Amino acid sequence: MSRFAKGQDIRVGLVGVGYWGSKLARNIYDVRGSSLAAICDELPGRMESFVERYQGSRGVSTIEELVASPDIDAVVLATPAAKHAEHAQLALEHGKHVLVEKPLALSARECDALCALASSRNLTLMVGHTFVYSEPVRMLRGLLQSGELGDILYIYGQRVNLGVIREDLNALWNFAPHDISILLYLLDETPVRVSARQFNLLNRSLEDVAFIVLEFPSGVVGHIHDSWLDPRKVRQFTVVGSSKMAVYDDTEVEMPILIYDKGVVPTADTGEAIDFADLRRDEGYGDFKLELRAGDVRAPRVPSREPLRVEIEHFIECVREGQRPMTDGAHGRRVVSVLEAAHRSANEGGRSVEVELESPVAG
Repeated sequence: MSRFAKGQDIRVGLVGVGYWGSKLARNIYDVRGSSLAAICDELPGRMESFVERYQGSRGVSTIEELVASPDIDAVVLATPAAKHAEHAQLALEHGKHVLVEKPLALSARECDALCALASSRNLTLMVGHTFVYSEPVRMLRGLLQSGELGDILYIYGQRVNLGVIREDLNALWNFAPHDISILLYLLDETPVRVSARQFNLLNRSLEDVAFIVLEFPSGVVGHIHDSWLDPRKVRQFTVVGSSKMAVYDDTEVEMPILIYDKGVVPTADTGEAIDFADLRRDEGYGDFKLELRAGDVRAPRVPSREPLRVEIEHFIECVREGQRPMTDGAHGRRVVSVLEAAHRSANEGGRSVEVELESPVAG
């Protein structure tokens, strides 16, 4: 049963209209069933320009005033990451449904508290892991789930650019939430161990480059390379399967997914092909050889939709119907727990670190 009357708009308050907040404002305003009711930003001039642009919204000077407003149903937070936990808690305590930009918080303990609070108040808590709402990523997940690629052996991703050099968080905490959320979504499991190295190359207090290795319960290995110090803009994921391989390129508009009909075939002395899963289970095969197989490259048609629009539509639907978001508090908590393990590993010279078990309370 819907939480709201039929035809009633979800009245949204947006906190933060910087680079990403401006994109959120546009989508909240345009999405059917959503009303951009209030805007709050620390820069009064910027806030006023957005209020003027989006008719029907009003400017609010503080987040405390916004979350206390009785005519606000939900709050979208595009504030600095260090404030996410504090601001999300404040909104939830005032009975507001919350969409908070990634990461949900800067510790798993803070995530647990937010999930428990949202659950106790029967409120929607969602994290803005936007790439989970990308059509190419969804298609890639479908390829994995259908078995077309065979047994997944390893996945690696790159998110690099000579881009904006951030002053709030390092490359690990800025970029890796995207890549980790994609990996968790693709594989539908959380890594058990993580090892990482990160490097400060510009002689500042923040690291500019991060390399992360993730070990999953299924045996899949993941690798992530994140940097804002690179000559090219690359946003790619490569999935290597026992039957086929696939590449997702977020910068490619026409053909974001390529499927390679090539791979390696383990073959027993009898000439019989061996399944990789059997080899992993050590089924008693003795000598075997590896044969290479190469075929065609296919570029499936991928629907074109703005991921952020899909994300906002999903948030509004979850608020209205009381549904659990795809990137709910529990998903956000898993991402943060992997980030914490990676951060700890990097601080300890790259040793393998176990990922903290998930809290029993989901948001």
